[in-house]
Amino acid sequence: MDDSDGSFASHPADPYIDVGEDGWIKGLYLFSEARAVWEPGWYTVFFYVQSGGSPAPASDTIGDMIEVFVIGDQITTNFPFEYGKVATDAGNGATSFKTDLTSTVDSYCVGSYLKIASGDLVNEVRRISAYNGTSKVITLSAALTAAPADDVEFYIVNQ
Repeated sequence: MDDSDGSFASHPADPYIDVGEDGWIKGLYLFSEARAVWEPGWYTVFFYVQSGGSPAPASDTIGDMIEVFVIGDQITTNFPFEYGKVATDAGNGATSFKTDLTSTVDSYCVGSYLKIASGDLVNEVRRISAYNGTSKVITLSAALTAAPADDVEFYIVNQ
């Protein structure tokens, strides 16, 4: 990511994000990145120890590396849930909708919770009451406030 404008590129002009240590919690470093949409998926993050006046990967030492998974507004190093998207279907509604999940097993996620991770319904959570492995349709125990739009991201927790 190019720190100067938040865009993603294979060779960004400024690939380093400066982070500062929290004033109250020693060892906690924070940054906020709201300029670019991060696509869902795994990212490898390198932490450099700056040895000179400005970041330089040729002379700076890698202090640590971590892989993180990004989905919606969540960043995690341990992905204890399944990620999916709402698939286009004329029958989609606030209680049931078609997904792009890969499981073909009926009822495999029944009893788990579905959390909307993007779109107008972000952060709405409902319990899953049915899953059809053939059609990939999830049915919720209670309706969302509206039908989720096509390509809305969600994740299933406590599967």
